[in-house]
Amino acid sequence: MRLTIVVDGSKTAVEQVVKQLYKVVEVRKVSDLSDDQPVVRELALIKVTSKPTTRGEIMQLVDIYRARIVDVALGSVMIEVTGDPEKIDSITSLLKGFGIKELVRTGVVAMVRGSVAPQSEKTRDPVAAG
Repeated sequence: MRLTIVVDGSKTAVEQVVKQLYKVVEVRKVSDLSDDQPVVRELALIKVTSKPTTRGEIMQLVDIYRARIVDVALGSVMIEVTGDPEKIDSITSLLKGFGIKELVRTGVVAMVRGSVAPQSEKTRDPVAAG
């Protein structure tokens, strides 16, 4: 299982987080992607108030952002959007004008581009850890 943790801070702060993670016995590997060029994505589900007069406009926004409508109810639509966090922020700010009823976001996931392993990858030896 992989867990992605995004740390926004100085190099020292990131190193401190890595050290703290290795104190957890279950941690086998920590990869710092800050020096690589990772693909970063996030998923959001946004439930928006929708009247018959505004549905067309909402659908146009959904198309522009390459999102999808995944549920339609009498007074709302649920939109699924994936992309970088700035894209999620952008569509969310535009949909606020219609009235956001509910919003959930996965948080950031990331993976290094291509077939190259992360540059600064540290692996704990399971035998030495125990």
